Amino acid sequence: MTWSRRNIQGPSDRVTLEQSEARELFHNWEQTKNRDLIRARLERAERIYGSGARDRIRAYMAQMRDGTLI
Repeated sequence: MTWSRRNIQGPSDRVTLEQSEARELFHNWEQTKNRDLIRARLERAERIYGSGARDRIRAYMAQMRDGTLI
């Protein structure tokens, strides 16, 4: 049996970070409805988490709106 540092059972760090970013943006959107702030934060997330992060975070936000992601 080989030993691995990687946590096979839990989600990756990127997924966890992107979901937390989505939670923050979703709640911020519900409170302020500030499109410019959300757009700027999504652009920032794209730079931090890599290409496609904006779409993944928007998908997480849509899941939160639908109630499938807490």
